[in-house]
Amino acid sequence: MQNWYKKINNQTDYILRKIKEHPFINELMDGTLPKDVFHFYINQDALYLSEYKKILSVTGVKCSDEADTQFFLDAATGVIHVENALHNLFLKQETFNPVPSPTCELYTSYLSRIVHTHSVEESLAAILPCFTIYKQVGDYILKHQTNTIKNPYQNWINTYGGEDFAKSVQKAVEITNKHAQTASDEILTKMEMIFEKASKLEWMFWDSAYNKESWKL
Repeated sequence: MQNWYKKINNQTDYILRKIKEHPFINELMDGTLPKDVFHFYINQDALYLSEYKKILSVTGVKCSDEADTQFFLDAATGVIHVENALHNLFLKQETFNPVPSPTCELYTSYLSRIVHTHSVEESLAAILPCFTIYKQVGDYILKHQTNTIKNPYQNWINTYGGEDFAKSVQKAVEITNKHAQTASDEILTKMEMIFEKASKLEWMFWDSAYNKESWKL
């Protein structure tokens, strides 16, 4: 399959549309998102990324091509540097909560299970939505936002709509497509299911942040 990502991206477009329509994204775009909601999101994002960088590293080690391995190890390092800068900017005067929300816990646990117990192809399908959806959301916001000068979240928006992040996303897509080309039909089906579930978890992450999700007990 020459372009596995193009196919699965079309199949899961309904999820991306729901993300773009979410009030979190729309209020982030125009700068009206309540600060306590954004703080909750950044806090949970920090917890998510502390696990995601490990997941990227494990995925990289599973790749047989040294260049692919290096890419994911570099991506894990990039997560540390770029996200730490954003979190220092937005969390520096706030209290950090070390407890992941139920959705954050679910998402990171799911990714960790896939990369530790499934094939490299399935691992790539699991981690890819975090790359591609953030890129698509960043591009969408930059294209449609009207408040760029006074938007308190512009630094966050620029990070995911920037050229450096776009190059990283494209490389992750290329690596996944390469592995899909030689994957069996059974593995391809599993890759599609995993990518779709991870994409749904992306929507759930935005939604849980908007509602400041907490444990019921």
